[in-house]
Amino acid sequence: MNPIAFTDACVLIALSYAALKLKHRLFMERYELWSAPLLTGLACIIIMLQPHFGDPFAAVLYCIPIIMAGLRFGWMIALLSTLPPAIFLLMSEPFEESSFLRILQELLAPALVSSWFHKKESASAYAEIPFMDGLKICGILGLTRFLFGGYLYTNTHIVDYFSQLLPLLLFALVIIVLIAMYNDDNRTWVLQHRLEIQANQDRLTGLPNLRSFMNIAQNTARRRPLSIMMIDIDNFKRFNDTYGHLQGDLLLCEVGQLLSSIIHEHDYAARYGGEEFIVLSHITDNAQLSAYAHKLCHAVSAHQSHSQEGIGVTISIGVSVSFNPQADLLRIISEADEALYASKHDGKNRFTLHPSIMGITTKNA
Repeated sequence: MNPIAFTDACVLIALSYAALKLKHRLFMERYELWSAPLLTGLACIIIMLQPHFGDPFAAVLYCIPIIMAGLRFGWMIALLSTLPPAIFLLMSEPFEESSFLRILQELLAPALVSSWFHKKESASAYAEIPFMDGLKICGILGLTRFLFGGYLYTNTHIVDYFSQLLPLLLFALVIIVLIAMYNDDNRTWVLQHRLEIQANQDRLTGLPNLRSFMNIAQNTARRRPLSIMMIDIDNFKRFNDTYGHLQGDLLLCEVGQLLSSIIHEHDYAARYGGEEFIVLSHITDNAQLSAYAHKLCHAVSAHQSHSQEGIGVTISIGVSVSFNPQADLLRIISEADEALYASKHDGKNRFTLHPSIMGITTKNA
């Protein structure tokens, strides 16, 4: 076997490593439909540029990028990935029937066979590629190479077939190495993703925490008007003292999940701290905000708590609005907190619009 095959294997592994580092970049994910086939096709062409390109059996490695594309992304990207090397092959050789048969065997067949083993989760880094799938692909393609080799290259002798067992074993080894690299990168990505979620999530309720909320609210406040709702569970300290902190934690989880299921699709709810929650809404109209706050109060008061059956739970809400972009977010939150205090002072189980909106408005829910 030509030692260049080992060099090709190292080149493929290096190219794949570089591609993995680019995989999670924004432009790669946004333009994946063309970026993935382009990079895959270029990797194939780089291997084709090696001196052994004319050898019918030694060039088994240049279809490996297409196999990985099929396993990771599916049939569409795998087939698109065959276009650059196919064009290069046709430009490098005379237009003969054997050229098109080579494209079929060495490019299209790997794309279709590998796509057969594709799982949707693999493209989003939520599932690993099974090593056995890689070995099955190697077996199928190796068998087809032996079956069609005699037809494509009539001067090939039986000795030549056995002499190519080592290149085919190298072919399988590279596939396994690349799958291992991809799976290891996926595990790292999933771990980082979980750590990011934990850093931005309240452990008790599962809602976003205040840190996550402030990042999103500040970005939103720079672009458009918004409203802030401060929400507090009424008589929570008494509930804790009567039924214990465990039941209090269960109540916090129930109310938090209930609020997150009721708010509008584009709104954002988070745990502010203690028994308080905070909601960012894109609604700024007073009438709509009043109806919205009333809906939240009514939903909680009508909810049958699983923590203590027969115990009524209510909330109080304070609402403030930022009508202009670039408004001070902390000031808006402070105003919502003042309105919440007014709701508490006026009897609880109600909402209050801050005076800065249009004169203080307090309504019993």
